Amino acid sequence: MNSALDKVGVYDFFGVLLSGMIVIVVSCCLDLPLINLIANVENDIVNAILFLVGSFFLGLVLQEISSVLDKKVFKFRENARCKFLNDENKIIGNELELKSFRELANKILNKSNDDQVYNETENEYVFYLCKTFLETHEKCDKANKINSLYAMSRSLIISMPLCLSAYCRYNIKSFSFSRQDLVVIFIMAMLTVIFYKRAKRFAAYRVRVILRQYKILNEKN
Repeated sequence: MNSALDKVGVYDFFGVLLSGMIVIVVSCCLDLPLINLIANVENDIVNAILFLVGSFFLGLVLQEISSVLDKKVFKFRENARCKFLNDENKIIGNELELKSFRELANKILNKSNDDQVYNETENEYVFYLCKTFLETHEKCDKANKINSLYAMSRSLIISMPLCLSAYCRYNIKSFSFSRQDLVVIFIMAMLTVIFYKRAKRFAAYRVRVILRQYKILNEKN
């Protein structure tokens, strides 16, 4: 169990660090004042340390903010774990796989296989039971990796618009847009959309992975 917790910690650490590093690199490319907080041109070693420490703490702040927004606004993980057994759930696209997961859920919930209507509480109960089973058997490694990628993408959803807002604040005056300004706005908007889609996809993929691994392990036992 300790080794599993260590792995989770490592995944989270690098997810936080990388999201902060990406924001700082983007800030550097856009020549934003944020870069001044971690720059010391006189000493490369100090620069490297400031970059790593600044990246981590910035990533940590972004992760906490994005976590709150996820619960209140995005609801990626909530929608994924509360609707995966329902028709047109957009989480499990394969009909045969959905049927097998429903049979598994009915067994867990003591329901008839003819019953294919599940409320949010039943969806969540099945998900968390499968997740807890994997954690107990230390088989949650892949799901934890996916969760770290999800958290990083979720953080970058909010960081890209913030970087764009800062760029507009310091570089665009009186709504006069240069060609460079339009290119920056387009790129940042595209990155926001890309990270939004990635976060949504990783949230759904994590649910599928947990269910698949639980099903395989449960059949073996």
